[in-house]
Amino acid sequence: MVVPDGVTDTVGLPGRTVLIGRTLVEDHEDPDVLAGHIIAAHLRARNADPLDRLLEHAGTMATIRLLTTGNLPDDILRSYAEHLLAADPPSLSDTELLDGFRAWTVRTTPYAYARDISGETTLSLIEADPFAGQSLDPVLPDSDWLRLQGICET
Repeated sequence: MVVPDGVTDTVGLPGRTVLIGRTLVEDHEDPDVLAGHIIAAHLRARNADPLDRLLEHAGTMATIRLLTTGNLPDDILRSYAEHLLAADPPSLSDTELLDGFRAWTVRTTPYAYARDISGETTLSLIEADPFAGQSLDPVLPDSDWLRLQGICET
């Protein structure tokens, strides 16, 4: 889900939902950048389940309430949302990222340069790009990528 503000990167939510900051769509010419951020969000969710993190934040009483009523109090959800948006996303090792990109058949180089335009801090992702120099099917056809960018600009 692309959101207009509040999210600068991606945030994994329960139910395999990923919030995507609008700027990831608007500010990059290559859809591989967006795909890379989504891959990273899914890898983080695999390492720490978003529902587990929510319940841990909510506490025992709120978790019991969720189990018995199917609802969490709005103030807890609001507090958790603020926590998610303020916190830096958990870091991933280059090995985890490379394995994820390889599994999803996405180049790491565009993602690495989007994270650090100089490439200095992401050099290992650039040098170890599993698909460097290969011609891959596009993550999104150009027409769909341009449509998505156009929707986000309105």
